[in-house]
Formats: sequence, structure tokens, C-alpha cells
Amino acid sequence: MVRIKEAHLRELTETIFKNIGAPEDEAKIVSDVLVDTSLHGVDSHGVRQIPRYVAGINAGTLVPGTPIKILLNTQTTAMWDAGSGFGFVAGYKAMKTAVEKGKKYKMGSVGLKGTGHIGALYWYSYQAAKSNMIGITLCRGGGHSAVPYGGVEGRLGINPLSISIPAGPKYKPIILDMATTGVAMGHLQVLGIRGEKAPEGWLIKPDGTWSDDPLAVRKGEAKPVAFGYPHSEYKGFGLSVIIEALAGAIGSGCSLDEEGFGHLFMAIDPSGFCSLNEFTSRIEAMIDHLKSSQLRPGFTEILYPGEPEWREQENRSKLGIFVDDIWWENILETANKLDVNVAGIIKN
Repeated sequence: MVRIKEAHLRELTETIFKNIGAPEDEAKIVSDVLVDTSLHGVDSHGVRQIPRYVAGINAGTLVPGTPIKILLNTQTTAMWDAGSGFGFVAGYKAMKTAVEKGKKYKMGSVGLKGTGHIGALYWYSYQAAKSNMIGITLCRGGGHSAVPYGGVEGRLGINPLSISIPAGPKYKPIILDMATTGVAMGHLQVLGIRGEKAPEGWLIKPDGTWSDDPLAVRKGEAKPVAFGYPHSEYKGFGLSVIIEALAGAIGSGCSLDEEGFGHLFMAIDPSGFCSLNEFTSRIEAMIDHLKSSQLRPGFTEILYPGEPEWREQENRSKLGIFVDDIWWENILETANKLDVNVAGIIKN
């Protein structure tokens, strides 16, 4: 692995996308999302994906600068079509709009469809939390990757969700970001690169047996299974169906439509229910109460959702962002093809 300073990685990422034709504002948003994601330790969805998006631009499936079409707009809701533009850019603008509507009317929501991948969902829900609002992001994944409970054929997307909740001055926001399958697709690729196996209950083969090869989905040899194995898979499946319906039927047509993604961005102002201070004080008290529990053997403390990533962010901000060698080589190769002066950016 290599360690790259955050500022250098931001400049490098932004320059790569500007050199391939992205408008400056879009290149900055893409850089912010990818680098922040790596900074939080979510390597599966961070800068390692740069070559993927550059390849999409070269292939014409991802078109920077694509205007967003507003299909419907009300005081509290909206429905947008991002087409083949950057999902990052449309997602950023969608949550920003949801927050603006929420500040005015206490709740705001924007539905979004398009073919552009938006990366890690936490980044968008956190935008609401930074404005002292509850942020919710739902994603109906493209295609038929995941199997229904009891089946072996793909019928659902990976269908992740993220919820961010402001926690007052004492704690960083609570952030839940999770796939409804045993693991997100990107994490499987990370496992494969690092030579690790997939646990039983994550991937199912056509004959109904389990695969421990994290790259089996990419090879077409297995499908992802909802979380909860061995006794509660139906819970992950049920949640996936709900997200398919909410983010899919509103946006891209559920799993019957294999083109693109469906998203739902929501912002809720706690002051529509009680004062913000009351709300965050209760959240702080709840976290304190969670942490006061007697520990299980092998545990040294209780961490709330998002806390491990906040700690990793602090660590990587000081020491630099980890990038696996193979991904760094891919990034350098991509940058060189676009005449990016990497040596001039990555200074000592």
C-alpha cells in the first residue's frame, strides 16, 4: 500500500476529471466524494474507482456536463432525471435541494434516476446532517444482482441505504450506511484483490450452494444474498424489497428496468418536532447510554454507527490515505494517459 496526502489526492483526482473534459465544478464534486470516501476508510467506494469512471467517459456511457431534467417539482418534493451525467453531481444537487426544501417546510425529498453511479451513500446523507437535519438516502441498484429469499436467480439490486443523524457538540453524527445484501459489491472486489475469502451466506451459486470466491459475482458464477444468514436472511430481503419499491418505483422502475439507478434523497428538520437542542441532547444521551453497557468478552468499547469511520478519517487525515498498490498503479496509468503531471502534484 501507499499513503497519499489528502490534499494531493484531491488535486490529482480533480485534475484527472478536468483533463478528460469534466466542467471544473463537476470535477471538484467528484473529487470531494471519492477522496472523502477513502478518507473515511471506505476503500471499496473511494479513489480506487477513478479508472472506472474515466473508462465510462471514454466509452460514452458517462457524459460530464449532462443537464439534469426536472420532471416534477413541488414545495417539498421533486423528481429528477440525471440521464448519463455524473451520479455524484446529481446526488449532491439532489440532497442540497432536499435540504433547502426541508429548511423551509421541515421536510424535503428529491427522487433521482439516471445511469451514473453515486458511490458511497453516506456522503449524501451526511450533507443533511451538516445542516443539523436528518439525512436519508436510498438506492435501488441497477440490474438483477441479488437473489430473493429462497431463490438463486437475481431479482433485486444491491439496494443500500444511509441515514445520518446530527448528534450535537459531543459526538460526530450517527451514520448508518449499509447494503441490504451481506456486503456491497465493491467490498467483494476489495476482498478479492487482498486475497481474502467471502464468508458463507454472502454468495450463492446456481445449485444453491455457497461460494467463498469474492469475485464469483463478477465471473457470473454466483449471486449476492440478503444479509441475515443463517437465520434472518428474510429480514435483509424484506428491507431490500422496500428500497426497491421506494427508490425504484419512484425513479427507474424497480428491477424490471435494468438501466441505471433509482435514488431517493430525504432531509428532515428535527425542529419540526422539537427544538434542535432538545433533539441533539437526546441523541447524545442515547449514545452515552449505549456506551454504558457491560462489554462482551473480546470487546474494549462500544462504538455507535459511523464512529469507526470517523476515527479512520482522523487517522488518515494525519498519516495520509491508504491506496492499495494495484489501485494506485491503475490511477497513475489513467493519469498519465490524460497528461496529468502526477509528480508535480504529489510533492514531498
